Amino acid sequence: MRLPVSIQPAILEKSMPFGRFIIFSLKSGINLSDLKNTLTFIELNKHIIVGFGEKLMQKLTIEVEDYRLFPQLDASVEIPATHGDLFVFMRDGEPGMVTVNSLPIKNILKPFFDIQLQVDGFKYLGEPDGYGHDLTGYEDGTENPLVDDAVNAVVRKDGSTFVQVQQWKHDLGIFNSFSQQLKDHTIGRRLSDNKELNDAPASSHVNRTDQSTFEIEADILRRSLPWANEHGEGLVFMSFCENLDRFEVQMRRMAGLNDGITDALFTFSKILNSAYFYCPPVTMDFVLKLD
Repeated sequence: MRLPVSIQPAILEKSMPFGRFIIFSLKSGINLSDLKNTLTFIELNKHIIVGFGEKLMQKLTIEVEDYRLFPQLDASVEIPATHGDLFVFMRDGEPGMVTVNSLPIKNILKPFFDIQLQVDGFKYLGEPDGYGHDLTGYEDGTENPLVDDAVNAVVRKDGSTFVQVQQWKHDLGIFNSFSQQLKDHTIGRRLSDNKELNDAPASSHVNRTDQSTFEIEADILRRSLPWANEHGEGLVFMSFCENLDRFEVQMRRMAGLNDGITDALFTFSKILNSAYFYCPPVTMDFVLKLD
């Protein structure tokens, strides 16, 4: 696949096994010129992805017609919209490098931003060049679009894209108490061979997010990683798409807003935070630069 030269290089390139998700909130009373100068020190390469939230875009006078905040969904399950002003995702093949490489980024941003959320993720199971698994044991990213389909699903005309960041916290004690059949029916796949189940219930995650059943193109590119710390464990769901409708139509169905059937994931997992960010193209060189 030949990558569009204007997209941030880490978005479409192969995943790496370790990553750090950082969401920042913009401080008040900062100087715009100093902010812009500071952002130019962030070098975009295969190890970093940067996204802007609404408040930062307003500060930088960046207008993107079809960007919006993560919606407040009136659903029977909790889907908190926590937002954020700047998103930075650092990734590498070794966890120590993720930490070391994120330190100068955090340091240069400190005068302008507070850290709102920081979560470290890691690949679990899977082949070295393949998809990893969620902590439930099931492969994550099986339905990702490939090659040109991935470009079409992700890249906007100017090389920008949107990223969705959503932290899920699993209760693995509950999930592991399920029978194997109930586990498979919850996900919609057999754990043993990753095949979709013909008899999976409508509430299964696979059926709730089946792209072929939506009236619009709903392919998204998933780049999620499991997390685990003193607060629990789960999955940081991160995905990219050229239009936020692609993600939102799936989230609405998962929440049961179409037919009253909620995704079976909610029987053992809950969403802690959700945000949308705009990932500018590398050609926006007054803010970011390409390494």
